[in-house]
Parts: sequence; structure tokens; C-alpha cells
Amino acid sequence: GEEDEEKAQSKAAAAASARPKLALDPSGTHSLQDILDEEKSTPWDKVTKLAGVFLLILVINLAKGGGGWNPFGVVCGSFEFWFLTAAMLGILLFVSYEVRKYLVERTEVKAKVLYHYVEGDVVWDARATIVYPVVCALAGFAAGMFGVGGGIVKGPLMLEMGVHPAVASATSACMILYTSFTATSSFIAFGMVKYDYAIFLFFVGLVATAAGQLGVNYLIKKYKRQSLIILSIGSVVSLSTVMMGGQSL
Repeated sequence: GEEDEEKAQSKAAAAASARPKLALDPSGTHSLQDILDEEKSTPWDKVTKLAGVFLLILVINLAKGGGGWNPFGVVCGSFEFWFLTAAMLGILLFVSYEVRKYLVERTEVKAKVLYHYVEGDVVWDARATIVYPVVCALAGFAAGMFGVGGGIVKGPLMLEMGVHPAVASATSACMILYTSFTATSSFIAFGMVKYDYAIFLFFVGLVATAAGQLGVNYLIKKYKRQSLIILSIGSVVSLSTVMMGGQSL
């Protein structure tokens, strides 16, 4: 009895030590089942870190001040102004580096435990963690320069990556939440918001988004075709292109 129990414990310890370690978690060991269990639920620790970085960038951006609100008296073009700008860029680059490192190492761990990717999964290897963020950065730059939504570029990009249409749509909406909130705070700081228009358009956008989401969900359930999401994204991109072209004439 005791000998069998000791043998079982030693085997369990040996099996645990043989498992590949997961990056950024030196105290624990992970098997294939560990990874599957982790991915069954929302990683609230990662969501919290993302929200923390967002709030930090938002605070620094607001600290730079603007025409309508300048809490620290920072003058545009001054040393303080460029220091805060460089700080935001440095934080984003550091976080991007750490996330890339984590994703690449996690992909290597998945390969060691023979993780099976399903349709819609993205293999975050060394190439993917460079190419896709660069494209997203260019999309964000274009969105800031020309006033278009970054989701117009990121939605089709994720579909090209092989991401499931529903996941691509939800991820794009999540990214738009952060970018639009940051842009809105900047416009408020510069005193450029017309609140009568803003409040009206906010509710128009809210109702239209809810109606569109409910409508698409109904059609997907009825016809069981995820391609309807791709059709809606393509239609929005095409319509936006035509309207922007017409506006520039």
C-alpha cells in the first residue's frame, strides 16, 4: 500500500517535471491539458493588464493637455510635450515586445505538447508576430491620418489570417472600443467636441450597432452561414470607400 502510493507519487512528480514550462510562468508547469483548460475561460489577468496599459496611455495623453484642458500647463512642442509623447511610444513598444515574446514562446510550448489547432486559430510564430502587428500599426496610422475606422482594415486582415468571422468581428469591435475612447478623450481635451451633436450621434450609433448585431445574429442562426459576417464587413468597407471617394471630389 505505502510502496504503491510512493511509486504513484514519484511517477506523478516525474511526469510533472517532464512537462514543458510555459513562458512568463516559471513557477508552474503546463501540459496539453493545462493549456486546454486555460483556453476554456476568459483570461481576466490578461484583460486586466490590457486595461491597465490603456489607462496609462490615456492618462499620459491627457497630461499633454490641449486647447480646452491643460492640467499641467504643457506647451505643444516643449520638452515636456515630447517627453510624454516619447513615453507613450516607449511603453507601447515595450508592451508589444513582451507580448510578442510571450506569444512566440507559448507557440513553441504548444508545439512540444502536440497542441492541435482548430480552424480559425492563429499560429503566432516569429513571422506572424512581426507582420500582423506592423500591418495593424499602419492601419492605425491611416485611421489617424484620414479619419477612417481602424476596424475597416483590421477586420479584413483578420479574415485573411484565417480567423473565424465571428471572432474577427468581435475582436475588431473590442479594438475600436479602445481607439475610439482614446480619440474621444483627446478631442475633449482640445475642446473640439460639440456635445449636442455628440450625444445625438452616440445614441444613433448605439441603436444602429445593436440593431445590426441582432439582425446579423438572427440571420446566422437562421441560415447557419458565418459568411454573412464576411459579407457585412466587405459591404461596409466597400461603402466607406465609395463615400470617402465621393466626399473628396
